[in-house]
Amino acid sequence: MASTDYLKTAKATLPSFHYRVGQTPILPKVTAPKNPANAFGFPAPGAQAPTAAHATAAHYFVNDTTWDAIIDHGDFDDIVLGSGFCALAYVEKALQLDPFRKILVLERGDFWLPEHFQNLPLPFKLVLGGPSETFPWSLSSQTWKSEVKYMHGSCPFFGGRSTFWSAWSPRAYREAQNGDPTFDLMRGFPASMVETASKEDFWTDAERLLHVVPANKLNDPIYKGLQTYIDDQLKDGKGRITGVQYVEPAHLAVGTVTSMSTLSFDKFSTPGPLLKLQEQQRVKSNQEHPTGSPLMIATNVVGQRFEVDWEDPKRHVNILHTSRGALCFPEGKTNVILATGAIPATAILMNSIGDAQEGRAGSRLSGHFLTHITARFPIPEPIHEKLVKNHLEIAASYVAGEDENKHQYHVQITAIHSPNPEKDAEDAGRLCPDYAAAASAEQLQGSEKYIVLVCATLGELSEKNTESWVKYNPKNPDVTTNVRLQINVNADDQNLWKVMDKAAYEAIEVMAGQQSSSLEYWHDGKGGQPGGWQKGVHPPTSDTHVPGVVHETSTLYMSDDLSKDKTASVGSDYCPIGCENVYVTGGALFPSSGSWNPTLTMCGFAQDLAKKLFEKKRNEKE
Repeated sequence: MASTDYLKTAKATLPSFHYRVGQTPILPKVTAPKNPANAFGFPAPGAQAPTAAHATAAHYFVNDTTWDAIIDHGDFDDIVLGSGFCALAYVEKALQLDPFRKILVLERGDFWLPEHFQNLPLPFKLVLGGPSETFPWSLSSQTWKSEVKYMHGSCPFFGGRSTFWSAWSPRAYREAQNGDPTFDLMRGFPASMVETASKEDFWTDAERLLHVVPANKLNDPIYKGLQTYIDDQLKDGKGRITGVQYVEPAHLAVGTVTSMSTLSFDKFSTPGPLLKLQEQQRVKSNQEHPTGSPLMIATNVVGQRFEVDWEDPKRHVNILHTSRGALCFPEGKTNVILATGAIPATAILMNSIGDAQEGRAGSRLSGHFLTHITARFPIPEPIHEKLVKNHLEIAASYVAGEDENKHQYHVQITAIHSPNPEKDAEDAGRLCPDYAAAASAEQLQGSEKYIVLVCATLGELSEKNTESWVKYNPKNPDVTTNVRLQINVNADDQNLWKVMDKAAYEAIEVMAGQQSSSLEYWHDGKGGQPGGWQKGVHPPTSDTHVPGVVHETSTLYMSDDLSKDKTASVGSDYCPIGCENVYVTGGALFPSSGSWNPTLTMCGFAQDLAKKLFEKKRNEKE
């Protein structure tokens, strides 16, 4: 057992009162625990209003006593802010390389969902959006009045956005295959990032972490005949889609890893894997001869800002201010890993080293704007035999392209055949690739003899637009929200939006094939009237252009030469200019957003950071 008191890991003081197979029941007096003075309602009733935080802290999270000890004399190799994808990617790789690495994870919110909401019963769909999403910034009026209106916010709970995300996980660097050339989709990225991402293990390691599997490889009867049909149609007809680069079955983070599981579609999220790591390290640290250090996770702790040692020429950070007190590391050897999301990380730097980051942090802001188009066509004769008549079928495919300015778009295609919409509702809700871009019950009703297509098309905001930014707001005293945010859709963005809408309609016609003349498009209802299908008539952009920018990037983008690039914030070592031992992860690092879903790439670079810091520590010891 580790001798330092705050490193004692949480474990139950009482064994479970349940009977365990292969173990002696604990309820008989001879085997009952003898230490508690009051247990199981004897001699007095127990606590009647335990909170979720209280119930989980005893097993997984830092309790108040341990937190006080951490504040008093905690000593860690890394303090990780956040509990989402980048936090998991960093922590998992760091402990894989060095099980004795001492890591403290700080999550601003509470424990809420144990896994992705789509893995839970259908009523949990109601938790998507609403109070589960916070916006730690002040939005400019120009943004609110624009077509995009706003940027999606943060999920302030353990696991962050991982409990809600779509699970689409394409690569941003695609080697030549199937007659296609190599596609480097990382426009404007520094050579160091491109070189890192050009290595195959960069992607396979991140795909292993997220359990990524192509849709056509899912061992599920729901992803079979229709998947094959849609993939074949796109492959054969991609030349008729404007700007197309390649098409492929969707790569989804839905794979299972247990050998006997009957599940073949299990959406990935970080709470379970993080708690599995916590348990793994607890076991290693509690051995007579420890084989690792505990992983400490504290919830309801907001990372606010840090302070550097101004007498240190390298400006090492030695204080991290949190909502529950200051964490001090006088030697300046503890690393602060910002895995909070792009905007919160930018706010932390602005509030900590604003002078050094002036004109850099927040000077660039990109992300993705969206179009959603829903269409249907009668099931063509050639695939009647491939579809199970009384069986739900889903397909997920990916189309990548660009406009004449090399700005990127992609189309996320979900195709569905539901012969029994009411009966299929539970499975369709759980197994569709993206619940936020899935066919509605209203659209499926009456479509029993149709294939319904939902095309979510994402385009990148121009990273060169100086009217999109994040700025420090000194009038707001709250350091966690004292930034202003603006998104401007310029002429380049409008051009890309037109191109990607055209490409989406062309992809729909390609998939419909011989039934393209029978295509119907969904039009939203007006004035309280229900929506409906219209044959051959495209819906207006007021129906299809979706408010809300997603996948924010570029606010702290990386450069290999900070002396020449005066608006870049972070060097090739992931460290921001103006301090030492602070490191940035996530989409904030990307000089441009591309159109690809960023999660897989973000995880790859977070794992790369873990490797670099492991090597740095090993070199310092030598």
